[in-house]
Amino acid sequence: MSKPKLKMIVCVGENNLIGDKVPTGNGLLWHSMEELQYYKSKTIGNVVLFGENTAKYVPINLMKKNREVIVLTLESRLEDIMKQYEDSGKDIFICGGYTIYKYYLENYEIDEIYISKLKSHVEVAPASNPLYFPDVEKFGYKLVSSTEYNDFTATIYKK
Repeated sequence: MSKPKLKMIVCVGENNLIGDKVPTGNGLLWHSMEELQYYKSKTIGNVVLFGENTAKYVPINLMKKNREVIVLTLESRLEDIMKQYEDSGKDIFICGGYTIYKYYLENYEIDEIYISKLKSHVEVAPASNPLYFPDVEKFGYKLVSSTEYNDFTATIYKK
C-alpha cells in the first residue's frame, strides 16, 4: 500500500501575511497570475483540503474540474482521508486557512511545505484583521529549495 504524501501549500505576503479574518471579495489580498499558475501546477490531479471558512472564498466548482476538493469539518479525520487515497498516486495538499494550517502543523508530519513568498512589487491590500502563516522552522522544517519567479520566490520546506 502506498500512502499519499501529505503536503501544505500557501502564498504569503510580508511577515507571512496570508489573509484577513473577515475577508472581502474573493478573500485574497493580492493577485498574481504567475503565483496562481504555480499553485495550479502543484495541485492539479491531486487532492486539496480547505477549512470551511476558506472554502467560502475559493472557486471550488472550478477546482473540481481537475482536482478532488475536500472541505474539512470538525468531523473530518485526516487518517480516513489518507486511507481513502491509498494507492491513488495522488498527493494531499492542505490549502488553508489559518486555523487548518496551524492545526496540521501542530498535529501531523507534513512531507513538504510549499511557501510562495510574494515580492515587494506585488500590491497587497491592507488587512483589518490580519492572519499570518506560522513560522514552519519553529516546527522543525528546513528550507530545501528556493526558486525565483517574477512575482514571488517559491520555497519548499521539509523536516
